[in-house]
Amino acid sequence: MAPTPAAQALHHARRAIPPFALLTTRALTTRALTVNDTQKVTLGVIGAYVVAIALLWNIPYVRGILWPFKMLVIAFHEFGHALAACCTGGRVKSISLDPNEGGVTHMLGGKQAITLPAGYLGSSLVGALLIFCGFNVVASKVASIVLGVCFLVTLWWARKDWLTYLTIGLAVGLLVACWFIAHAQALRFVVVCITFTRSLCESNY
Repeated sequence: MAPTPAAQALHHARRAIPPFALLTTRALTTRALTVNDTQKVTLGVIGAYVVAIALLWNIPYVRGILWPFKMLVIAFHEFGHALAACCTGGRVKSISLDPNEGGVTHMLGGKQAITLPAGYLGSSLVGALLIFCGFNVVASKVASIVLGVCFLVTLWWARKDWLTYLTIGLAVGLLVACWFIAHAQALRFVVVCITFTRSLCESNY
């Protein structure tokens, strides 16, 4: 029995499609959107962090537990201002953190249209990237190195400010210690914790 014109047209259409395109199409159609065990644990930790941080933030006398993380977020916020100033031709004089959960970056020059929103925009972008890094140990290691470098640069600008020195020193020490805990698995959870504390801090300042 001779093939029908419609069957012949379909056969020619299939031959016209490159082989790699057919393989890609088959892979996309057969691939299931499943969550592996690592992703399940990470999502569970994220949910626990959201609940715990939201509760600690609003409970009097207990919210002080979050104070070191708040200061760390503020330090990174100020680093965003300082980096934007350097990238737009300005010069950073100093960075200071306040015990009452505030911070200030003293700088000369630069473009204010970029330096002023850089604290929020920069930390938001970094926070989004850290969420993705929290799902993978290698990505978390890379993120911890980048964070450590940013914190140390902030430390360079923090002239004679003991609180900034203490906050950043503890943060870098925590990141280094997590490299040696459970084959750096703890590093993923620290990265995620910093991310969600940053989100809550930025939304309340």
